[in-house]
Amino acid sequence: MGKISEFCFLSKSSVQILIRTAQRKDAEKIIGINKSILKEEMFMLRNEDEADYKTEAVENDIEHHLLNEGCLYLIAENGDSMAGYLEFSNGIFKKTSHAGMLQIYLDNKFRGDNIGFELMKTLIKWAEDNPLIEKITLNVFSTNHSAISLYKKAGFTEEGRCPRDMKFSDGTYADSVLMYRFVK
Repeated sequence: MGKISEFCFLSKSSVQILIRTAQRKDAEKIIGINKSILKEEMFMLRNEDEADYKTEAVENDIEHHLLNEGCLYLIAENGDSMAGYLEFSNGIFKKTSHAGMLQIYLDNKFRGDNIGFELMKTLIKWAEDNPLIEKITLNVFSTNHSAISLYKKAGFTEEGRCPRDMKFSDGTYADSVLMYRFVK
């Protein structure tokens, strides 16, 4: 089951952050972060007009992660404010269950404060201890230099690129950068 023991740490700016396993009650705050990031257009696949987040769907996704041994859903929060979250899901078939993909989202005001790195470290430790998980993968826009730097700092290696995979509303393109890290 995808759970961790919660813990606190001080961010680079000396803000106390709690990292814990997501619960169904977190759905509205997760949706809030997603909507905030959508406005930036540069970090998510969807545009604002394509997003139709439903609380029940997010609650069910959290529940799925809680019940499946190859999944993990983490929350980073400062008091009542959600700083961000990390979602990891392994493959559903026997041939792919040893590997999974992560997604990480941080509220703009908490970026660059080492919270993303702490979420990544927590996932990596959980995956190292999980007998099922051997490989963590992710996709990131080539234009998201701070995220790529974070992933490299956490030990991820570029696996490949999908050229001009994303097209923004201004007509510019970004590659999808595929990255991985083995944990066993």
